[in-house]
Amino acid sequence: MASIVKSAVVGVGKFLCTTIYSKITIFFKFQPNTDSLRAKMKELSDSKQNIEGYLESTGKQGKVAILPVKDWIPKVNNIEGQWNSMEEDIKASQKHFCGCFPNCYLRYKLSKSSMEKIQEVKELMDTRANFPEELAVPNPQPESVQEMPGPSIVVQKAASELLDRLKELVLNDEIRKIGIWGMGGVGKTTLVSNLNNLMADGSLAHPFDIIILVTVSSILDLHGIQLQIAERLKFKEELEKESKVRWATLLLGGLKKQKKFLLILDDVWEKIDLDKVGIPQGDMLGCKIILTTRSLDVCHQMETDKNIPVITLNDEASWELFSKHVGELSDVEELKSLAREVAKECNGLPLAIKVVGCSMRGKERVEQWRKALRGLRASQPRNIERVEEDVFVPLKWSYDSLQGKNIQPCFLYCSLFPEDFSINEDELIRCWRAEGLIDESLNIEESLESGVDLIEKLKHSCMLEPGQGKGTVKMHDIVRDVAIWIASSSEDGNKFFVQSNMSWSKITKEGMHESINRASFVNGRLSEIPTFLATCSSLSTLFLQDNPLNKIPRDIFLGLKALRVLNLSGTKIKSLPKDVGELRALRILNLSGTKIKSLPKEVGELNNLRLLNLSYTYELERIEAHAISRLSSLEVLDLYRSDYGWKVKGEVDEESVTLEELLHLEYLYYLRIRVSSTGYFPLDSTWLKRLKCFHFHMAHSKESTLWFKRDHERAVELSGDVEHWAECAEGMLNIATCLCIHDCSVNRTGEVAKSVPNLKELFLFHIEGLDNIWEGMVKSGGRSSFPKLQEIRVIGCHGLKSLIPMICLNNLTTLKKSMYPIVPI
Repeated sequence: MASIVKSAVVGVGKFLCTTIYSKITIFFKFQPNTDSLRAKMKELSDSKQNIEGYLESTGKQGKVAILPVKDWIPKVNNIEGQWNSMEEDIKASQKHFCGCFPNCYLRYKLSKSSMEKIQEVKELMDTRANFPEELAVPNPQPESVQEMPGPSIVVQKAASELLDRLKELVLNDEIRKIGIWGMGGVGKTTLVSNLNNLMADGSLAHPFDIIILVTVSSILDLHGIQLQIAERLKFKEELEKESKVRWATLLLGGLKKQKKFLLILDDVWEKIDLDKVGIPQGDMLGCKIILTTRSLDVCHQMETDKNIPVITLNDEASWELFSKHVGELSDVEELKSLAREVAKECNGLPLAIKVVGCSMRGKERVEQWRKALRGLRASQPRNIERVEEDVFVPLKWSYDSLQGKNIQPCFLYCSLFPEDFSINEDELIRCWRAEGLIDESLNIEESLESGVDLIEKLKHSCMLEPGQGKGTVKMHDIVRDVAIWIASSSEDGNKFFVQSNMSWSKITKEGMHESINRASFVNGRLSEIPTFLATCSSLSTLFLQDNPLNKIPRDIFLGLKALRVLNLSGTKIKSLPKDVGELRALRILNLSGTKIKSLPKEVGELNNLRLLNLSYTYELERIEAHAISRLSSLEVLDLYRSDYGWKVKGEVDEESVTLEELLHLEYLYYLRIRVSSTGYFPLDSTWLKRLKCFHFHMAHSKESTLWFKRDHERAVELSGDVEHWAECAEGMLNIATCLCIHDCSVNRTGEVAKSVPNLKELFLFHIEGLDNIWEGMVKSGGRSSFPKLQEIRVIGCHGLKSLIPMICLNNLTTLKKSMYPIVPI
């Protein structure tokens, strides 16, 4: 035991002595070690300076350092920096502690560090010794054009024509910036790739020294753009070695070395500050920029000189592209008609055509094609293989990029309307406002202005497109499918249930959820409203229009306290239940085109109602008293072409509405009604001037109703006993901008319209005995009663002898050139 302890003590002692001796040795070699390192560092620095001088000289000849040299110089710079710090410490170590003793620990530390650095310097010098004789090689010049992967569109007629237009603009010296815009998946990237490849293979002669194609993507990354450009210019490595704040300056210099360049910025989602990137502008004659984007607004912000819209394909072009991707199956007779229908459902969107075509490739059974067609028609193409990943997700990026208050929910709201449906812009904006998506504190005009701005933003972002008629918009079928896809799973108050254009007669409870906010069953075959709909307490919009509904279940409205928009137009309902008065949040009630016979007094309890549409209600016979006057928030009352005739007090029983009730509507803005009263007209010009738009048809009987179809600011129609109407409604005529006289017997219309100073349009239809329309319309002194008249239209007045006397023409300075012949007499 003693021997073991002795041995251990001896071993520890030897270890301690060795360690102490080693450290003492390093301490006493402080001066030799630091002197040796100083000498070797000088040798290394001299070698580096020689190489840098050589590289500077060869750089003037267009050469660049070989890769080993590029790696070696930064390592030398690094160790030089460390040596400079050590030099400061070496000087500090020369000072004696308390004036007598050197700083032993610092000397030991520096001595040890010097030994380590000497080894590093030796390795660097060994690396230098192994360099080849030629330390620099010619700088590789970037290729003028790099071919891009992608399908050729040269054989596709529509795409080829678009490519030809783009080629003309690129070769036009006066055009500097070109914008290519269109919805996602429509073929913008394919278009610019084909332009690039035509230049690459020599098919298109061009003046550019280099063509650079950069992918931008939805998340703007200026440094990423700079790196892509630098990589094409062959100095990406040099750029990465510099501070990012200098990248723009370096890129600017690199691009200016190219006499002429074409820069293609693909998939731009927002304005790019070209100066921050380092792209020269203005002074680079012959240099051009092309950008592709989903938003026309981006083109405007980037100040493009010309913009090319890329639209969807027509049916034949769609079939051609679909056939290419689906393969020989498109020629199989029993599948061909189904395949054409499937291709048509892609609505001309190349991305959807390609994905659906590829997913159907190899599917030889009719049942598989029928299932695909059914899914597309039911707005459920995501059930087709790869559609969700390859079509829906890319298009959702457009939705995610929509910027502005409530613009996303406004876009989603459009999907409530049926496929291929042209949505009236005014109706859409009113629904947005009713839902609070447009500030409800704005008046109608301000709301329309805000709504139009939102619509234009959505159109410029390719999320909406022009509809079939003026003032209408629609959604591309695939874009609508994406909107439904987004809204059906939303948890932020935009959860939808959409089953428009469905061929079913009932909706099942499994298809509904209590949490839905908006539901649409437009243009289906619903014969009844299921009572479980009343459990959807969060429902704010319910579209039931154009269904064969003939009644509304009792008490169904009791559970819909949040309902703001209810559209029952085009249904067969004949009455409203009394519990309609429970819909206190309701802003819009549309009963247009229904078979409703009476409007109950409970409607008057809807104190938040802003729009009541009873147009085309040919069977409406009764509106109960106070059903209208209590609608304290009403702005729009529309009974266009309704057979209901309004009368004054004393002409109807006390339980029926009268014209006087309208005087209680403080916020009324828009009014269209038929007046059948024989008494004094109670709506004087002072009250009428509060209305922005009105259309009064003065006729005793519904049989004489013509209802001129065009909308006017302030229109009056007179038929039957027009002299009586003119006398009763003189104040109305005084502010009218449109006057239509029809289906009556009058000798001279001038006797009817003695003073209409604001009249812009005069229409005369089917007037018997009319021989002169001008006599009585000119005041004494020869001044016309029509100082603002722009248009006269005369139809079916066969007894007319003269239209406008020559002497009066000079007074009609505002009359526009008409498509109808006007013969001076």
